[in-house]
Amino acid sequence: MDRKNIGIHIIVWAAYILYEVLISYFAGLDLRPLFTVLSFAINIAVFYATWLGFMFIKEQKRSLMAKVLGITLITLFTLAVSAVMKISVEVFLYDKNLEIYLTRYQITALVMRWLYFYIIAMGFSFAQLAAKRDKEVYRYNLERMNMLQEQERLKKNALQAELNLIKSQINPHFVFNTLGFLHSKTYKAMPDVGKSILMLSNIMRHALTGSEGGYSTLESELNYIHDFIRIHDERNESLSMEYRLEQNTKDKKVISLILITLVENIFKHGIIKDPAKTAILSIEVIDNELLFYSFNYKNNNKKVHSNKIGIEYVKQKLNELYPVNHSLTISETEHTYECKLKFPLKSYETT
Repeated sequence: MDRKNIGIHIIVWAAYILYEVLISYFAGLDLRPLFTVLSFAINIAVFYATWLGFMFIKEQKRSLMAKVLGITLITLFTLAVSAVMKISVEVFLYDKNLEIYLTRYQITALVMRWLYFYIIAMGFSFAQLAAKRDKEVYRYNLERMNMLQEQERLKKNALQAELNLIKSQINPHFVFNTLGFLHSKTYKAMPDVGKSILMLSNIMRHALTGSEGGYSTLESELNYIHDFIRIHDERNESLSMEYRLEQNTKDKKVISLILITLVENIFKHGIIKDPAKTAILSIEVIDNELLFYSFNYKNNNKKVHSNKIGIEYVKQKLNELYPVNHSLTISETEHTYECKLKFPLKSYETT
């Protein structure tokens, strides 16, 4: 035990002895100072011998039979020593006749007094073991929680690093200058191609520079999605998709790139040319909440590898910025894919 625990033990024993002495005094019992001191010394010795002996046996890697035998020996030893020492005090210090002193009542009193401190010691031992076990469980859970948090942090950092790497591989000025050059050379001779190049330029500009503090205006994000769909519409003669995008965007802002990530999944993994299997996209604002819904049939013939980075990015940002008030539900079968997303919108003035 350290000094703090030793001090606590001394204070508790002092308070307990004072309590018993006062009870005996007010009850009119005969208080012999030397006998009282020696009796409590013996009782305290019984307590610590039982407690320390039990803790020692508990820590040993022995069989159950050996532990039971050890506890039995401690029990008999403390009982015998306690009784002999108390009887010796009465006989040698107070000259009492042993035969007269050892009545049935006195023997019972000696045994009960020993049993009282023996039970306290055993109870204290079990309480200490329970506290130690709870402390170990708490420490284990704390270490496990810290480990899981560290794993989650590393996972988020790795995901963000991968996304940053993808962005860093593209030189925005080179891309925009090239697209601007192509647009100037084609918009008169081939207006449709020029228009597509302009839409592609807007898409690239938004993807690379449209984010501020992790957010984009809802208007720019929806324009981005609209241009993205129109680009695909130009490429595919029979794009089979029903979509509805919110018009009343006001001063709202939204997490950058999460909506387009979900929209891209439709074109990357879905059927978009079959009128019998029309894809559906809806993005609307109701009571200051953005509601996203998409449904598409899977193109199981298209061999497109999915590393799940996009959907992991969406989940990460939602958990980071809306940990308790967002809802993302993905329902997937062998042939269909459905996504429902809801989260509160923020205004320019709020963070």
